[in-house]
Amino acid sequence: MNSHDFNKLMSLIAKLNMATNRASEVDGSFRKYHTQSVEALRDLPFHLKRLEQGLRTAKMISPEVRA
Repeated sequence: MNSHDFNKLMSLIAKLNMATNRASEVDGSFRKYHTQSVEALRDLPFHLKRLEQGLRTAKMISPEVRA
């Protein structure tokens, strides 16, 4: 795993966040039944950044190889 993998993951989370925000605006039942999951999704990027930093400190993330 490297920083590029984390960047791809953050991009996918951003897309999912946009989709859930749109669904919350359009569909009242989605907003009603999935509020907690949407809130957890909003916090996820912060937690992933902290995990990435921790893995980097533990030297579990390989350095990026640039061609």
